[in-house]
Amino acid sequence: MTTFKRVGLLYHPYIPDSRELAQKLATFLQAHGVHTWMESSRESEPLLAQARNSDLLITLGGDGTILRAARAALPVSPPILAINFGQLGFMTELLPEEATEALPKVLAGQFWIEERPLLDVALVRNGRERARQVAVNDVVLARGDGPHALKLDVWVNGAYVTRYVADGLIVATPTGSTAYALAAGGPVVAPSVDGLLIVPIAPHLAHLRSLVVPTDAVVEAATTTPYYETVVVVDGQVEIPWEPEDQLRATGSRHVLRFVRLGSREYYYERLVERLDRHGHRDP
Repeated sequence: MTTFKRVGLLYHPYIPDSRELAQKLATFLQAHGVHTWMESSRESEPLLAQARNSDLLITLGGDGTILRAARAALPVSPPILAINFGQLGFMTELLPEEATEALPKVLAGQFWIEERPLLDVALVRNGRERARQVAVNDVVLARGDGPHALKLDVWVNGAYVTRYVADGLIVATPTGSTAYALAAGGPVVAPSVDGLLIVPIAPHLAHLRSLVVPTDAVVEAATTTPYYETVVVVDGQVEIPWEPEDQLRATGSRHVLRFVRLGSREYYYERLVERLDRHGHRDP
């Protein structure tokens, strides 16, 4: 007997097949006595109201849909069963054609739960926290529309590390290592690894290209170029206004991201190269 009494289905509003499959899965769940709700992943207010009161979230989209669902459900963090309608789908579990067959197994409890670390992000001004977010993938501190690089100072646990002259800086979770951090030249880090990534974006003459620190480390960054426009973006979706006197602070969160997994516990390694190949990252 399933322990899932209330299930939310989050479809991608610009992919008609996503909504169609969500409706099909909702009908199946309702026939098995499960209360369901459906919502577009782009409707933030309805999503916030219902996601935190659910036992399971089923996302039908790409990794961006998962990011929205995960942040909306905090701090409850119900498990997510992710069906891939996107491109890479590093976090997803099922292809659309697998969903109908897999759902009875989920209701029967034939799955395991994977937990992944999240990132607490704050902007601090004059010693006082003025903004806070939780990131699944990363936080990015970067130059805006101007043509000039930023001068970025970085500290870890209060110890000064280096100054980058770069287009920006990424602090990422292991989950985010295959997102923007990978494009910026950072390493791929398995989601079970205890660590945070610090990766500069297009650094000039940098002797430290990237750094992995413990999850509980406090990473801080500040700009010394106050006359340049600067932006802070969480998970590529949430922008926080930045002022020259601000300081970025990031550390591992007490919250976690939970996924429903049906296959091998070594799935990440089994799928990694396949998903990189799918998007043109094949080795020569």
